[in-house]
Amino acid sequence: MVISEKRKAASRANGAKSRGPLTAKGKANSAANSLRHGMLSNTVLLEGESPDRFAELLASLHRAFKPKTEIEIMLLETMAVSRWRQMRFWGMEKAGLSWEIRRQAADSPELAQQDSTTRAALAFRSLADESRSLDLMNRYEARYDRQYNRALQRLAKMNAPPA
Repeated sequence: MVISEKRKAASRANGAKSRGPLTAKGKANSAANSLRHGMLSNTVLLEGESPDRFAELLASLHRAFKPKTEIEIMLLETMAVSRWRQMRFWGMEKAGLSWEIRRQAADSPELAQQDSTTRAALAFRSLADESRSLDLMNRYEARYDRQYNRALQRLAKMNAPPA
């Protein structure tokens, strides 16, 4: 689709009249636009992950903290990305353990008869013994938790009343 110069000029003129969103919800939605449609969203979300869920996570942080400056918005973005990646690792851990439980049950029919806690413990032990994946997942989960908490502490410090 080709847009005429006249149409581009009209769009620019209309955009210049805008004063931005007025309601809290509108501001939160607007703040999420750069993530939903911008480069950050493309670098954070993996194929199959929900842009809407990510945008809602960011919007909920905006509603809770009501950022006033660009720095506060960046700290909220750090919090959203850290939390998203932490949740991704929780899903990966679950998927890895579930896969190992199924694999072990297929290899050993008597194991399939065990209770779910025993099957999970054996799968966990197997993954911990055979690879570093659980160790790495734990390390990255802790890393994202620290990133989230550091951003939260910086945001709180910025918004603390002067002493």
